[in-house]
Amino acid sequence: MCLKSFKITNWIVLYFGLVGLFWQVECAENKYDNYSLIKIYPTGIQQIEALKYLEEPEHQVEILKKSRSFNDSTDILVSPNDVPFVKEFIKNESLNYELKRNYGRSFESVERTPKRRILRGFSFYEYHSFPAIQEYLDNLAKRQPDLVKLQNLGTSYQGRRMKLVKISSDHNAQNPIIFVDAGIHAREWVAPAMALYLIHRLVNDPDARKELDGVDWYILPVVNPDGYEYTRTSRANRLWRKTRSKNSQFECFGVDGNRNYGFKWAVSGVSTNPCDKETYAGPKPFSEVETQMVRNIMMENSKRMKLYVSLHSYGQYLVYPWGYTGEYLPKEWKKLDTMARIVSDAVQKAGGQPFKVLSAGKWYAAAGGSDDFAFGAVGVPYSYTMELTNGFEFIYPERLLRTVLPQYYEGFRAFAAQIKKEFCSKYIGQRCKINSSEESGTNS
Repeated sequence: MCLKSFKITNWIVLYFGLVGLFWQVECAENKYDNYSLIKIYPTGIQQIEALKYLEEPEHQVEILKKSRSFNDSTDILVSPNDVPFVKEFIKNESLNYELKRNYGRSFESVERTPKRRILRGFSFYEYHSFPAIQEYLDNLAKRQPDLVKLQNLGTSYQGRRMKLVKISSDHNAQNPIIFVDAGIHAREWVAPAMALYLIHRLVNDPDARKELDGVDWYILPVVNPDGYEYTRTSRANRLWRKTRSKNSQFECFGVDGNRNYGFKWAVSGVSTNPCDKETYAGPKPFSEVETQMVRNIMMENSKRMKLYVSLHSYGQYLVYPWGYTGEYLPKEWKKLDTMARIVSDAVQKAGGQPFKVLSAGKWYAAAGGSDDFAFGAVGVPYSYTMELTNGFEFIYPERLLRTVLPQYYEGFRAFAAQIKKEFCSKYIGQRCKINSSEESGTNS
């Protein structure tokens, strides 16, 4: 009896010892646990320019978001050793700021065991793994074959199969296309969540049928599945941004997919350092298989594609070309601006925050973006980057998705209404007769 008790006691000690070791390793790996989030609020041009000093490589700060207007925050993560330097910089420049210590400790642990979620079904108000997303899309296409078709695009760098979701009430109608993608930046989990919610409403909501009449929706929920899954492996990797392709020469990983498109590639706002964790543009345009897939979707459907929206986070911005320069606007900028404000109004009427609407390059230029490529190279007449959510940075809580996703959906309803109004002269059944005056071509 004593021997048996001794063995049980040893097993208990061993079990809790291993659990403790696991948590120690997990905590040790997450360097962000002791980092500080500093939100800096510039109030003038001089302060905006001064903030560029923090971007220089010798300063060990990670920039999460740059200011796009006065009193709009630049958000940086700072190691404990560098907090005094940043505070001194802020003091010298007379900047307003907020500081939150131990930022990484607010990261939620990823649910690695799917059993609990399987038992309660697929919820659109949670963050799911890429395999779970693909399983949902496969099942949806089987349940709704008349509405949903999946196009195999190939595999990501690490071999994950990617599929384009095509939603239409008549797949032979040759309607105008609205193309939405999400998740090119791995850490922006709310973007794929919004794409999935959009798919769900378009397919399963009876009231959404009017959003399908005369318009086809093409949706790619996760452009960067390798990076997305990498952010789910541990709290330490939660803020990874890039793809996961390997640069064998420098033993570094990843490219910023939204600097990798082949329109004005690398002329502004990029890094040429393969080991840069944020904005490395790649060795050449479209070096990444994932950006090649998006390019191919656009090029193959260029004559019918009338709207492109790339979902990102964060900041509650709705921006349009040009992104590569802030020195001038495309000649069609008023039309781009007007539609964006209509969408913003729709979101606000649904109870959401209005978007800050502006050209992408107005406050800081960044070349190689998908929105510039769609507009400037493919000739898509309306092209936007939608930065979802304001607050919580890249770790937007699941508990708030139930509130914000329906609000954003109203914005997409407004998008669809405007596209039909401009590009459909009349309906024939569920088909849109595209205005004969519309011609495809490259925007200037």
